[in-house]
Amino acid sequence: MKFKAQYPKVLAACVVLVPAILLGAARYLAQPHFAAQAVDFNRDIRPILNQTCVSCHGGVRQRSGVSFIYRAEALGKGASGRATIVPGHPESSELISRVTSADPELRMPYHAPPLAPQQIDLLRQWITAGAHWEDHWAFVAPKPQTLPRVKLASWPHQLLDRFILSRLEHENLQPSPEASREALLRRVSLDLTGLPPTAEERAAFLADTSMDAYAHQVDRLLASPRFGERWASMWLDLARYADSRGYEKDDDRPTWPYRDWIIDAFNRNIPFDQFVVTQLAGDLLPHATFADQIATSFQRLTPANDEGGTDDEEFRMVAVMDRVATTWSVLNGLTMNCVQCHAHPYDPIRHTDYYKFLGFYNTSRDADLLDDSPTLPVPQDASRRPEVAKLTARRAELLGDIMVAARALNGQTRWGRLPIASGVVDEPLAVAHLLRQIEQGRSLGRNPDPATIPPAKLKAFYQRTIAQVSEDLRRTQRNSPPVALTIEHGEALAIGTIPVRVAYELLSAPTSGSVAALRIVAPVKNPALALHTPEPAFNVERIDVWVQAANGREQQVRFRWLLPDSEDNLANAAMPADIYSENSDNPLGGVSGFAANSSMFRTRWIVAVPDQPLTLAAGSRLRIQLLHTHDIDSRPAVVRRVRLETASAVSWPAPATDQSLKAKYAELAAVERRLAGIPTVPLPVMSEESGDQRRQTLEFERGNFLNKIGPPLLPDVPESLPRLPANAQRNRLAMAQWFFAPGQPLTSRVTVNRFWEQLFGTGIVETLEDFGSAGQAPSHPELLDWLALHFQNDLHWDMKALLRELVTSATYRQSAGVTPELLARDPRNRLLAHGPQQRLSAEMVRDQALLAGGLLSPAMGGPPVKPPQPAGVWMNVYSEAKWIDATGPDRYRRAVYTYLKRSALYPSYATFDASDHVVSQPRRIPTNTPLQALVTLNDPVYQEANQALGRAMIGAVAKQSLDARLDFAAHRVLSRDVTPGERAALTMFYRTVRTAPQGPVLNEQDALSAVAGVLFNLDAALTR
Repeated sequence: MKFKAQYPKVLAACVVLVPAILLGAARYLAQPHFAAQAVDFNRDIRPILNQTCVSCHGGVRQRSGVSFIYRAEALGKGASGRATIVPGHPESSELISRVTSADPELRMPYHAPPLAPQQIDLLRQWITAGAHWEDHWAFVAPKPQTLPRVKLASWPHQLLDRFILSRLEHENLQPSPEASREALLRRVSLDLTGLPPTAEERAAFLADTSMDAYAHQVDRLLASPRFGERWASMWLDLARYADSRGYEKDDDRPTWPYRDWIIDAFNRNIPFDQFVVTQLAGDLLPHATFADQIATSFQRLTPANDEGGTDDEEFRMVAVMDRVATTWSVLNGLTMNCVQCHAHPYDPIRHTDYYKFLGFYNTSRDADLLDDSPTLPVPQDASRRPEVAKLTARRAELLGDIMVAARALNGQTRWGRLPIASGVVDEPLAVAHLLRQIEQGRSLGRNPDPATIPPAKLKAFYQRTIAQVSEDLRRTQRNSPPVALTIEHGEALAIGTIPVRVAYELLSAPTSGSVAALRIVAPVKNPALALHTPEPAFNVERIDVWVQAANGREQQVRFRWLLPDSEDNLANAAMPADIYSENSDNPLGGVSGFAANSSMFRTRWIVAVPDQPLTLAAGSRLRIQLLHTHDIDSRPAVVRRVRLETASAVSWPAPATDQSLKAKYAELAAVERRLAGIPTVPLPVMSEESGDQRRQTLEFERGNFLNKIGPPLLPDVPESLPRLPANAQRNRLAMAQWFFAPGQPLTSRVTVNRFWEQLFGTGIVETLEDFGSAGQAPSHPELLDWLALHFQNDLHWDMKALLRELVTSATYRQSAGVTPELLARDPRNRLLAHGPQQRLSAEMVRDQALLAGGLLSPAMGGPPVKPPQPAGVWMNVYSEAKWIDATGPDRYRRAVYTYLKRSALYPSYATFDASDHVVSQPRRIPTNTPLQALVTLNDPVYQEANQALGRAMIGAVAKQSLDARLDFAAHRVLSRDVTPGERAALTMFYRTVRTAPQGPVLNEQDALSAVAGVLFNLDAALTR
């Protein structure tokens, strides 16, 4: 009743107060910490478009003229005539009309499940707010980050820890305690050197009670030569390093000097920018060194196809495209290979951008050749490297000088056409010449260097080859009369099918006067087209010239030197007879030839300079023989068009008689002889075509190298990324340096993320291979940006300094133990509330076993080795090569030195997820399969390690207890004492095999070896 009496007053108060309360509450709720989170394009909208729209409306296809890759295109009009997106007006946007339509023929996604109501609502909100468009975070340069404030200020050891701790505190989580000293030493030893700590290293660390004990261990490990071997394994995955060429034949390729350069570079701690630039363009660096050229083998490790009948230009382009894909994957984490056939499906990289970038690599001299040229002769004896470096530098200088002179003389000369009157194709003549070469031991055709073939096999090979060629000679003499060449406008044309081995006999029209030089020209049919779409190659092995008088008498011409059109042809051209007389096939002065191998991009020429200018009487002719005895990929390698030109003594420039040119030829010959006397391996390296020899690059329609469209493209970087400097030369060096320019958004992010993944098991961006919009978002984006800028600006790309900060951080030093609650909350440790625990890599598993057994060889570098593997793995029908198990210390070399054959990877490595080394592999996906246990239980490597460790247990603790022996072995394998549970199980196992009532009784050493095998197979032994 009392309340009823007051009711009118309460009602009046409510009328006044409730609106005020509601207004205040509304204002309070509108504060930032209570406001509804605004729609974010990258977080909320881009995933919807990528998952449901861009497969039809993106970089690959733009159905109905609609694309969601670029904002300008998304705001445009499609085939319906309506704007796809109208900022601020969802009701006018065709996108909203289509995703909400009830008509199955109109609704988008077309003939697919409709968008969820929440997704449609997000699209509406986004358009209503103005359809704000953002670049994907990875295409925006890293931003400086303020270090987060944290509550547990005593926990961080490094600045990076504050980012991790801040996130943990935001999630109401606590970091884990620091790992035990033994566990921490094992973890960091394996992470930095790929090897567990030795018992002595463990004991020394446990005895060191100083505050800096762990830091001292880190510094010791970073300074260890084993550091380079461990990190080289990571890089060689990226470099698709292998010791064979790939494809079906998969022959040997001596690439190990590059592997040794990588190991040495990591150990010397070359700054990462220099480390990469040298590999991409070391040959173009000012004052490039011998080692700089070795580094460029990085981009020559692409597979090469030796199969007969393949198109070298096709597989040259395959290699060039592989280089493009590898460069972007390794340095920027982008799937640039997607853009080979069309614009990128998800990222703002256009089809034309791909081919502009390909232009940087399209001017290298390699061409899928059998000899892998260009190559660098790397001495097998490392002590002779300075000598070879000096010789190769001088050779390059001489080649350059001679080529400058050759091109200058060719350009300054007034050439006169000497018409060809007749010509024939003579097959028996060529076969007879080849037979003489083989009989004299001067030619093996396309077969390996005689030094690589056992004498008995070499003799048998010669006998078989001579018999075959002799039969060919008899056949051609019976069935192959000379065939006339077509003469057209004074040029000789080979039309139709021409045999592989032929000699052209050309007879000039009658002439007279002086001839100071003869130029033999092989013109292309279409000069403009050939610059990017080459014509068939040729290989003229030998040129012989005779002066034929009017009465028919002939005299062979002796030549002073050749002036070829390229360095490659200069290497094949014969020197003056007085220099190379001991190698001359013909004492009358016949010279070697010239080639366009393996494709003909431009007119080729060679100038032959007689000892003395020829004086031709009226009616004289020149008879010229062009010998072809080698094929190119099982196809005839013959000149299809030939013309002759001469220069008189009057028109021949004075510098042609300069004795300094002859001196350069002589010195070049001497340098070549000295190099030939030093045992070397031919390492494939990058080398740029000279300016007048460069290919053009056009866009390939749908990625087909046979269908080129558009005008020639200037080498460039994608338009969605920072531009090249305006004054930059458009070559590989400028391209390589651009990846490290300020403002480049991806290189430093991708690099620090890769090092993070190696230590923590998962990258801050999990998809190391894809930083694009189809990849995973970073778990700690602010930390990623901070690390990227720190590595680039503060550490100046110092890899060891970065690794030191990572492994000394509190984040890294946490215990790997995890509670059930934390496991349920964060099963993959993306928040990093506990320390990493990773399985050992394939290389670490093997190296740990050898080290624990006392077998691991300390030798570094040199040719690859072949440790034991199961029989029959190498079964290549194209090769007689066999895997012969190494003996002695080579049997126990570190895993990084094992021979890697692309078609038959070392089995235990393949079982433990190692790369197949066919293409660049940005990350290994760890697995746990029964096959892995079969390897560690049965592989000869582990059997030998078991036995060696068993012997060591007896030798080290001969008269001590089993417990002491178990601890000795555990220190070597597990880097700690055995636990009570492990001790009990191992003791029972030992006693069982020693007294087995129903099986063979093992002696003490064999029983301890069996115990060692159990230790090697514990989970604790296979993790770090």
